[in-house]
Amino acid sequence: MKGSKKWILGLTGGIGTGKSTVSNFFRSYGCTVISADTVARTVVAPGTQGISDIVATFGSSVTENGDGITLDRRALRQLVFSDAESLARLNRIMYPLIMAEIKKEIHAADGVYTVVEAPLLFEYGLDSLTNRILCMISDTETQIQRTMERDGCSRMIAKSIVEKQMPQDERIRKSDDVIRSNMPSPEDLEPVIKKLHLKYLDIIAGMSEDEFFSGKSDRS
Repeated sequence: MKGSKKWILGLTGGIGTGKSTVSNFFRSYGCTVISADTVARTVVAPGTQGISDIVATFGSSVTENGDGITLDRRALRQLVFSDAESLARLNRIMYPLIMAEIKKEIHAADGVYTVVEAPLLFEYGLDSLTNRILCMISDTETQIQRTMERDGCSRMIAKSIVEKQMPQDERIRKSDDVIRSNMPSPEDLEPVIKKLHLKYLDIIAGMSEDEFFSGKSDRS
């Protein structure tokens, strides 16, 4: 990112691939972690421009009890994942809000480096902010099961969410590092993530002063 003094790792992957678990490991290593999902909730909180734009676009039926104030995420999700045009309209609202907030949080970050965790890293153009990208992958059935357990949604909804996301092969082609998260327990991932963390510290240490202060990407 031009003019930045930060080194930014993009962490991406489809739903149910272990991104949150990996983010917790990076936090424990002293990294600043910015979650795009958390940012997405912040920018549509009651009283924000985001929730006003969503209600103006989709109506109050996507808010809790139709109050037009508090977003009903389940209602909105069911709407947009059953209609491609609605999803596109939602993305047009969310993209600039999320991008602006993430840039703000990157500027304030003070960790050893910054991790931007975003399932829609490429779709929202957030990869343009990064020096390197780590992609988490998993088999489709594991993603569906994890989504059902996490969100309490039906198999049909979980399957629809997985299928509408960017194909894993495409994510892999655009990423620098790839980890498969089909492991028995989260603890099994920790040695793999720690090794990558040390690799990233070596990359940062090897950057010239000009590269570091210009935000030049080390991605090939």
